[in-house]
Amino acid sequence: MEKMSSRDYDTYKSAIDVANRSKDKDALREIQKQLIVRYGADNDDVQYLLKRFDYYV
Repeated sequence: MEKMSSRDYDTYKSAIDVANRSKDKDALREIQKQLIVRYGADNDDVQYLLKRFDYYV
């Protein structure tokens, strides 16, 4: 699996914050899919970012 760069981390974190504010569960679902496919579910950064979700997807 690919290692997440600081830039990618910040981009995903910002996207999650925007989706949370707008209550966009579809966007969160898509972000979750992208993170897991690209970096894997065991990645520490992925796990942390997924915990930032305000809604279950």
